[in-house]
Amino acid sequence: MCKARSVFTRLIFRSIAACTSCFLIGAPALAGNWPSQPVRLISPFPAGGTADILSRSLGQELNEQWKQTIVVENKVGAGGAVAASQVARARPDGYTMLMVSGSMLTVNPNLYNDLPYRVGDFKNVSIVSTGPFVVAANKKVPANNLVELLSYIRQNKSGVNFGSSGVGSQTHMASEMLMHTTGSKMTHIPYSGETLALTDLIAGQIQVVTGNLAALMPFIKSGDVKAIAVTSSERSAALADVPTVKEQLDKEFDSQGWFGVVVPKGTPDEIVEKMEQGIKTAMASERMKNKFQDLGLTAAEQGQEYMTQKITNELASWKTIIAEQKINPK
Repeated sequence: MCKARSVFTRLIFRSIAACTSCFLIGAPALAGNWPSQPVRLISPFPAGGTADILSRSLGQELNEQWKQTIVVENKVGAGGAVAASQVARARPDGYTMLMVSGSMLTVNPNLYNDLPYRVGDFKNVSIVSTGPFVVAANKKVPANNLVELLSYIRQNKSGVNFGSSGVGSQTHMASEMLMHTTGSKMTHIPYSGETLALTDLIAGQIQVVTGNLAALMPFIKSGDVKAIAVTSSERSAALADVPTVKEQLDKEFDSQGWFGVVVPKGTPDEIVEKMEQGIKTAMASERMKNKFQDLGLTAAEQGQEYMTQKITNELASWKTIIAEQKINPK
């Protein structure tokens, strides 16, 4: 494990050395005339995934509000840690924002002792969206519901592989929560992004992905994968014919992912408040409402206070599951 952590640390700091300079270019720090130049919105996962889709949709709305270009940049690697570590060290002038997945601030700090960023390195701006995961299977897997899938998993023991967008990612932890609840066991195959995991799911290289509904929706509609169960406590309007884990197992189960925006901790409060208001206005637009409906997402309760409390609560709950599932960053 020490060797794995050493490799992880070297990867992060090489990325920081290569990319941090782009964040340190001089920019006005005065809040009064903000924004007076393009604003970077960093997405920590590859193009095509939920974080990327959200970043580009939100960027379009903020671009029109602020009359400045919102430049979406994908900084991929180490379950979001590459992007997070770079933004944590960026100049806190309001011109660098980070789209985070919940796991980056609630799972990773419990999983990695040498994580190259801390929750305290950021100021929370607002959660943007919440949404359920979908337990999806390759179409050749002989299961059409969760009971049949669990039976298949038990028959094949740990020969069933599940993919995720990386160790500690929301898609990883959703599968771990399912295994924790059902007493089942699959073998984890981590990828550097959700789209890569879904590509191998369709190809049959892995058998299961518990993925973001937004990313899975096109493949469910096309019939390339089978939707087995929705992980929220209630059915999703976007997949109304797919029953929940709770319904199929008659057990309490509610696992939903979320995405939000943070900035470097020294960013002036006045700018953070403008960002928060900008996100609130964006979420109320008809275009964003329609986009969220198409993706099966829900606009979350906005604001710094709500986001901070949610992070605090989830840090504690994921710590328990990580310990009980004996999850190690390999």
